[in-house]
Amino acid sequence: MQRTLFLIPVPDDLFGLPVVGWGWLLIVWGVIVAVWIFLLSKKPDFQQELLGHVPLFAVVAAAIVFVLPMLRVSEGGQIGFPVRGYGVLLVFAIVSAVGLAAYRAQRMGLNPEVIYSLAMILIVCGVVGARVFFVIQYWENFYRPGDMAGTLKEVFKVTEGGIVVYGSLIGAAVAFALFCYRKQINALALADLIAPSLMIGMFFGRLGCFMNGCCYGGLCMLPLAVQFPQGVAPQYTPPYVRHLENGAFYGLLFVQDEEGQVIVANVLPESSASKTGKIEVGDVVESIDGYPLQGQPYAPLEVLKNRFLASWMKEDPKQGTLEIKLADKGDVALHVDEMPKASLPIHPTQVYSSLNGLILCLLVLAYYPFRKVDGEVIALTLGLYSIARFLLEVIRTDEYAIGGTGLTISQNVSVVILLLSIVLFVYARLRKQPLAWPRSAA
Repeated sequence: MQRTLFLIPVPDDLFGLPVVGWGWLLIVWGVIVAVWIFLLSKKPDFQQELLGHVPLFAVVAAAIVFVLPMLRVSEGGQIGFPVRGYGVLLVFAIVSAVGLAAYRAQRMGLNPEVIYSLAMILIVCGVVGARVFFVIQYWENFYRPGDMAGTLKEVFKVTEGGIVVYGSLIGAAVAFALFCYRKQINALALADLIAPSLMIGMFFGRLGCFMNGCCYGGLCMLPLAVQFPQGVAPQYTPPYVRHLENGAFYGLLFVQDEEGQVIVANVLPESSASKTGKIEVGDVVESIDGYPLQGQPYAPLEVLKNRFLASWMKEDPKQGTLEIKLADKGDVALHVDEMPKASLPIHPTQVYSSLNGLILCLLVLAYYPFRKVDGEVIALTLGLYSIARFLLEVIRTDEYAIGGTGLTISQNVSVVILLLSIVLFVYARLRKQPLAWPRSAA
C-alpha cells in the first residue's frame, strides 16, 4: 500500500496572482481551449465538434476554479497536490481502456476519433457516477453537520479514493446511450467492442484500490493474507480503522441477532479476549465501558463501535483498555499493551478483483470473434462480472447489508445487473439482426 507517491509543491500565488482558482492555471487552460478550438475549426463538422467539446471545457474550468483549491494538502511540511497511488493507477486504467478500444475500433473499420470522443464523455460521467454512488453509500463519512463547505470539501477529495464501480457503470451507461443516439451508432455493436476495455480498466483500477487500502476483505489466516499499515493519525488506513472500531484488535467479532442483542461471533486466538478465558462465542453483550447497548438512541452495534474507538483515544495508561459486561458472566476487562502498528491479516480482495478483471478481459476478447449477434459480448461481460462481484462481496467487510436484505448494496446491484444482462442476451439473440462488423475483422 502506498497512498501518497509524492507531493507536487504549489505556492499560494505567483507574481501576485493565485496559482489555482481564479489564477494562472485557469489562464493556461484558456490558452489550451483557444488552440483546441482553432484546430477544430479546420474540420468540416466544426460546429458539431465544438458543441461536443463544450461540456469538457466547462468541467475542467470549473474543476480548476472550485475543486483544485480544495485538493491542496499539507504533508511533510510542504503544501501542494498529493500524487496518490490510487490516482496514478486510475490514469493507467483510463489510458489502457481507451487505447485498447481505439485499436479494436481501427480493426473494425471504425474511426478511432469516435472512441476518443466517447472516452471523454464516459470518463467524466463515469467518474461522477462512481463518486456520487460512493458518497450516497457512505454519506455519514462525508456529512459535516452545519458545515456545507466542509461537507463539499470531503465530497471532492477524489484523489484519496472512494468510487464505486457500479456507479461508474450507471453514469457511463447513460452517457453512452446519449452518445450513440446523437451519433446514430449501433449501440450494441459499440458496447461489444468496448467491453474488454471495461475489464482492463478494472484490472488497473483495483490495483489502485490496493494502493489506497479501500475495498478490503475480511480476516484471513491463509499465506496470501496482507496487513495494511496504521497510517498517520487521524487518517488511519481503512482496514486499520475497521479493526479499531469492530473490536478485532481486542480479539472479538460481533453480530446482532433478530432480537437486537449483540452476540460474540468469534474470539480470535492469542488475543486479549482469548487470554481472559472468560469470553466464548454466543455470549450476549449487555454493556461496554458502562454504556448499555440497549435503550440507546443509536443501534447497539453503533454504540459498540463508538466505545471501541473511544478506548483507543484514552490517555495512557488507560489507552487500549475497556470493560465488557456479558449476560450471566459479569464484567470482563480487556487490555492491549499498545496500539497495533498494522491491521490484522486480511484478504487482499482488491488483488482478487484486479485478477478477475484481467481474466474477464482475456475471456471476452477471445469470445468476441465467435459472437453471433451484437450485444452478446457486453451481456456476457456484465453477467460474469456481476456474479464475480457478488461472490467477492462475501469476503469483503467494508460494506454492510442494507434494507433487511442481508446483502450489501453492491450485491443487490449485482443481482439487478445479472438479470438485465440475461434479458439483454436473450433480446440480442431474438432480434436476429446481422452483425454491424464482420467476425473476420476481429
